[in-house]
Amino acid sequence: MRITKNYLGVGFEVWNNQQSWFWYVDNTNRNGMIGAAASESDAIAEAHSSIEEISNSSAEAGWECSLGKLARYLASVCGVAGVGS
Repeated sequence: MRITKNYLGVGFEVWNNQQSWFWYVDNTNRNGMIGAAASESDAIAEAHSSIEEISNSSAEAGWECSLGKLARYLASVCGVAGVGS
C-alpha cells in the first residue's frame, strides 16, 4: 500500500515491498527521485532529505520564487493552464 505525504509543500510517496521500504519524490524540475530504505521511518527521513536538497538547490531569488509559487497555486486551485502567460 502506498502512503502519500507532504513535506515543505512537496508531495512524496512511501511504500513497502517484501522487506524493503521505498520512497518517491516528484520533482517537477527533473524526473523525480526514488530510493530504498530498511524501514518506513528511514524512507520518510530520506524523502524529507531529498525534498530539502531540491528546495535548497532550486531556490530562486526573491519575488521570482514567490510569483512562481503563486502561479502554481492558482493553476491548481482554478484549474487554469498558463496562469500569468
